[in-house]
Amino acid sequence: MKTTKIIRKSMKTTALLAMACLVLFSLVLLPAHTSGQSKVQKSPGGYHGELDFPISWKHYYTYDEWTKIIHDLQKKYASLADIQTIGKSRQGRDQFLLTITAKSTGKPETKPAMWVDGAIHGNEVNGITCSLYCAWYLLTRYDYDPYIYELVNRTTFYILPGLNVDANDSYVRYPNTANNPREPFRPMDDDGDGLFDEDPTEDIDGDGELSTMYVEDPAGDFKLSPDKRRFVQVEDPREEALRFRRIGSEGFDNDGDGRINEDDLGGPDPNRNFPYDWNLRNGYPYPLSESETRNVMEFWLGQPNIFGSFHFHNTGRLIMFSAPPAARGATLTPEQQRQVQEQNARRLEEMRKTNQYAQLFDRIVDRNYQGDMDALTEIVTMGARILKDYRPTMSGLVGQAQASSYYMLGAYAYLIELWGSPTTEADENKDGRVSDQEMMKWIDIELGGEGWINPHKVKHPDLGEVWLGGTAKKHISRTPPARYMEEEALRNTQFILYSASQFPKVEIDRVEVRPATDNLLWVEVSVKNGSLYPTSSDRTVQMRRDVKDKLTIDTSGNVKQLEVPEGQTILDPTNPTDRMQTPKGKTAEFRLAGKSSQKFAYLVKMDGGSGWIEFEVSSKFGGTAKKRVNLQVGN
Repeated sequence: MKTTKIIRKSMKTTALLAMACLVLFSLVLLPAHTSGQSKVQKSPGGYHGELDFPISWKHYYTYDEWTKIIHDLQKKYASLADIQTIGKSRQGRDQFLLTITAKSTGKPETKPAMWVDGAIHGNEVNGITCSLYCAWYLLTRYDYDPYIYELVNRTTFYILPGLNVDANDSYVRYPNTANNPREPFRPMDDDGDGLFDEDPTEDIDGDGELSTMYVEDPAGDFKLSPDKRRFVQVEDPREEALRFRRIGSEGFDNDGDGRINEDDLGGPDPNRNFPYDWNLRNGYPYPLSESETRNVMEFWLGQPNIFGSFHFHNTGRLIMFSAPPAARGATLTPEQQRQVQEQNARRLEEMRKTNQYAQLFDRIVDRNYQGDMDALTEIVTMGARILKDYRPTMSGLVGQAQASSYYMLGAYAYLIELWGSPTTEADENKDGRVSDQEMMKWIDIELGGEGWINPHKVKHPDLGEVWLGGTAKKHISRTPPARYMEEEALRNTQFILYSASQFPKVEIDRVEVRPATDNLLWVEVSVKNGSLYPTSSDRTVQMRRDVKDKLTIDTSGNVKQLEVPEGQTILDPTNPTDRMQTPKGKTAEFRLAGKSSQKFAYLVKMDGGSGWIEFEVSSKFGGTAKKRVNLQVGN
């Protein structure tokens, strides 16, 4: 049975013991990794390795191009990177993964890992750029930047630049709308005619872009705008103007059924294809039906060192995170919800007086998950600061990758919705939206007119003369013009690295020795995790998959650990709140929360005038640390 003990000493006894015994001790740290940086640069105005491997970030790379880049990176930085394929896509492309860590400090699987993937949706190829940039940033800066040096020494990064490689490559290489192709290329009969993918979109005028088709129609609902660059709604039915009827997206009627583009390429949504909270309506035909998602999940299951994950999507400038489940019984009436929201709004307003990026979420989580919620809130608060115009919010479930990462692996998971409409760049009146006029002004001024398809006549083989245009080009809305990519990739990389910097890191904070009586000593040791994340997530604990942190004691032959009742001890009666654990045996097991410490007390007996005691703390995700205390007792 665990007990609580208070060691009481009179002032007289304490004074006598202090005169009788002089206890001297010194702390000896084990040596850390000592291979220094060869080109360390501490000036923010200096060069940090960018030209060691130059890449233009003002370009969207095809599959062949970006896979060559990562192979070349691996060859140049072989001591830091390995490359492998985790499997093949439906069309036979390899899903190449970069594993980045300093090999000199240990194998990748022995370190806590961050997973990064991009472009699970085929059209969201700015996620490839952000993932690729993260890999390049880590490798090129390793020899120059002490912050990166430390991260790569103690952390593993698994980076899959493109997840949905078939659709990704199609989106970059061929004419497409901003929204397609999105899904993996599983053959499907969308229109129920017994044929598969037989009626996709086509580039009728050969301009490399897909737009919208109109035909002239006196009864049509559209007309040309005054500047002749857009199709706009007719407001007054009596107005005399050249009118148009909208046909739909650019393409042909390939199967002769009178409809256009109704059976395009693509299968199920890959971010509804993961197992957690999967359902048939969202994730047809079954969980992990697609080789691309199955390969990812199988890799995850083989890497129990994954502690966090980032998943790059678009659009909307959102920091979405997999939040812990709401507490049971936390369902509120509409009136209670209103009161909670009003109370939180007032709290948040007060918090933002000192931190404009402060975050507060309405979800009430079970107390067993509060540590995860607190850590996630702190991380996305910093994410809002780093990314500036991104809004943190909770993400969904329904077979999404980040939901499986958190709920099945216990890894802290973030979904980043990149870019969106050019709100920050084009919104002149700051009303939170971009009007047609603001959009055209941005295209004309910042983009020099590039990025817009002006209305023009085209000969259509089925419809005769049609009009095309009045829409933005592909890399305008969901994926930004390439000139905007590097800044976005840099900031998102900084957010990934900040999150990784907050992976748990255990240390022995201090060791103190107190005389007890004669040759008995109390040795107090404090172990600490100074990072935001706990040494294992609350979710992992609830799944009973967590590995406990351990504190182990070792002594010289003349120092003996004495058994005391397991429980809590107060060594200083003047400070009853300073409680310490008294472990049973040589190993204590526990779990460190984020930004926390725990104290332990050991009673030891010394035979002879000198000796030593050594403590080692080890954590699956938090690493290891040792401290040795040299003891000397004498008059």
